[in-house]
Amino acid sequence: MENGRVFVSAVIVAAGGATRMGMNKMLLDLGSKTVFERSVEVFDNCAAVDEIVIVSSEENKSRYCGIVRERPFLKVTNIIRGGGTRQESVRLGINACSENANIIVIHDGARPLIKSETVVETIENALRYGAAAVAIKSRDTIKQIDSEGFAVATISRETSIQVQTPQTFRRDLIVAAHNKALEDGFTGTDDCSLIERMGGRSKLVFITYFNLKLTVPDDLALAKSILISRGKL
Repeated sequence: MENGRVFVSAVIVAAGGATRMGMNKMLLDLGSKTVFERSVEVFDNCAAVDEIVIVSSEENKSRYCGIVRERPFLKVTNIIRGGGTRQESVRLGINACSENANIIVIHDGARPLIKSETVVETIENALRYGAAAVAIKSRDTIKQIDSEGFAVATISRETSIQVQTPQTFRRDLIVAAHNKALEDGFTGTDDCSLIERMGGRSKLVFITYFNLKLTVPDDLALAKSILISRGKL
């Protein structure tokens, strides 16, 4: 932390293959803007964020660079090629952040509906607790299944939640967690899981709005309807 000032870097992960969508979802139209633009602009307009690093696949890097120049997005400092897995892409994104960064925000580019105030809340909690993540409480009954697809147990909704992004960390913690996972050959389902295996905890920031991750074609229509309800389309 330079002169006591917090410097926040946002890593937006947009390097996935989008196999379930059947096309590059980041370049799909979401009401006059692409999914990519809507995700990046939240962080570009967020006063608490100082820089943005975008992690891209090789085939989409030039297109993303063109969009960033055209908009323009003023906080994007780097667009880098991702790795073979999401975890590797995140690690490369963290490594590409400014040396001044002491807080790292990690966000899935396919979640264009995140709100700026939620980003700020994760930053505030990461400063206080070291790690924070967006979460929603389950509205449905959660079941544990066996290898044959049969439900074998009911999991309490009081102690089970769904974790999303952004996930925000003190830089030293997330760097140590990624380095340890790399050393051990461990792959987690999210970045918080890397903190957990080192004995750490992430403070949850609960939201009550849709922070949809675009995964299948029907998600695009749902995202558009949500933006209409917010007056953003």
